[in-house]
Amino acid sequence: MGSSCNSNIFYLCTGIPPNKYHYIDDLVVIVPQNVWEYLYNSFGGGPAVNHLYMCAICQVEIEALAKRRKIEIDTFIKLNKEFQAEEAPTVILCISMQWFREWESFVKGKDNEPPGPIDNSKIGVMKGGHIQLKQGADYGQISEETWQYLLGIYAGGPEIAVRQTVAPADPDSLHGERKIEAETRAL
Repeated sequence: MGSSCNSNIFYLCTGIPPNKYHYIDDLVVIVPQNVWEYLYNSFGGGPAVNHLYMCAICQVEIEALAKRRKIEIDTFIKLNKEFQAEEAPTVILCISMQWFREWESFVKGKDNEPPGPIDNSKIGVMKGGHIQLKQGADYGQISEETWQYLLGIYAGGPEIAVRQTVAPADPDSLHGERKIEAETRAL
């Protein structure tokens, strides 16, 4: 139960949050009117709730959030599969694994708040007037399409490109790199 904002009108929701609906009897107790009046006069509070119902506005918001999460993760998986199937992409973009893990927590429903703007500032360094990948940075590789998709939703940056001409033969040469593929297998 909380306040919501709709067209600059604030209201106090007295409905049951949908995620608490099934165990509401463990959270509330019915009291006679005279007990309510005593508690209200002694301690304040309110408003009085004389019937319980699931908040329809909260339910719509929860459903919209679930739909957003599903669209984002499904689109990411589709784009990432296409990227993994490419033989030799000419441009590979980097994304901070710290930001990516926050996004992953959001789309998996572990965190209710979406991440802020993409923040690649910790994985990049300015050299010769261009931003380059910092040595040993914790980053993942994504396609340009995936970058544009996430950037369109979250904004942020900076864009850091890795140009790949020859695939590394030695898996140990991937020193600071974190493959997004490994992070998304469990999605």
